[in-house]
Amino acid sequence: METVNRSRLATFSPLLYLAVGIALLASGETWEITPPLVPTAAGSAGWHVVPLLVVCAAIVVQRRYTVAGFALAAVATLADASLGLHLGVFLAWTDTAYAVARRAERRQRQMTIGLTGLAVIVLWAVLATLPGGDQYALPVALTLTAGVAIPFWWGAEVRNGDERAARASAATLWERERSETARREAERERAEAVRRERTAMARELHDTVSAHLSGIALHSAAALSGAPDAELDRRALQHTRSASLAALDEMRTMIGLLHQPGEPLDLQVRDGLDALPGLLQRTEAAGVEVSAELQPVEVGPAAGQALLRFAQEGLANAAKHGTGTVRLRLSGLPTVVRLDIENPTPVPPVGPSASGEAGPGIGLSSMRERLRAVGGTVQITRADGRWRIRAEVPVEPAGSSDSPGSSESAA
Repeated sequence: METVNRSRLATFSPLLYLAVGIALLASGETWEITPPLVPTAAGSAGWHVVPLLVVCAAIVVQRRYTVAGFALAAVATLADASLGLHLGVFLAWTDTAYAVARRAERRQRQMTIGLTGLAVIVLWAVLATLPGGDQYALPVALTLTAGVAIPFWWGAEVRNGDERAARASAATLWERERSETARREAERERAEAVRRERTAMARELHDTVSAHLSGIALHSAAALSGAPDAELDRRALQHTRSASLAALDEMRTMIGLLHQPGEPLDLQVRDGLDALPGLLQRTEAAGVEVSAELQPVEVGPAAGQALLRFAQEGLANAAKHGTGTVRLRLSGLPTVVRLDIENPTPVPPVGPSASGEAGPGIGLSSMRERLRAVGGTVQITRADGRWRIRAEVPVEPAGSSDSPGSSESAA
């Protein structure tokens, strides 16, 4: 509302100055700030209307051409000074001076103020040469100086206030943008943390519970496929119960981790390569023939668990999809620890992609993610009716080794 009112006042200001000037002229009083510079012009008050009209027109021109409007008003005001500078004309001129101080460029402002000051000095010098000028030259000079300085000062102050407001607005906008950017970044980080935790949960559930459930399925299928046999059925039930209890234990561990409010998900390393013999025994108990060659190796806890989960997934896939004896070999090389699993298979357990790598199964993805996390690699190949998978992890812990920990390859 305040901006609208100012815009309306600026629109009607020329008419307002014209009305004030005509009213002063019609009052019959002498409203001349200076005596006439041309003695023969004394008593011609009506002629002040012409400079007044020109100055009011200059105010209109100044809305588009600031300096040109001021120059036109200045010429009209100097012409009016020859008749005796009238107060109405001078008031209208101060509007153009204020506009220059507020809207003109810096160099234009400096030039305008300098020329205006020079004009005041010249006018005072001319007044001093007139008859009786020593009596009124100094008061007139002081009046003109104050009348000229005030609009320039006022316009400069308003301009400085506008610039400060613009800078404050820009700073506020920048702060708002920075806050919005920080908020979006925080949301992205939270979403990424949730995604990582969900991926870790899915991987852990698959690598632990899935293997036990696969064992249960295999034992139950073996018991149902043959003729009733009390001893074999009881043994199958024992293996089924053991796998069920192990799966329940893994589930309790996961649920316990999820029941810790306000804390990040931390899937602690529980089993390493020392649990590999037990895994082989359980696999053989499930009816899968395994030929294992285990060399003593030394790896960190995280790498050991990754290799154990790799073996668990590989043996489970061999039991579900393969035929014949599964060969497992754990060997230590100078720079890496290698785990190979090989089994004959009539069809690919997972359809190969165009690149030759296995498709995006959950188990295979879990293998890659686990091995990548400890700086290892996974190779998956199928040739001559045999399915081969190989995992390698660096001897040194991930982060201190120069081996490319995030690479995967497929023969």
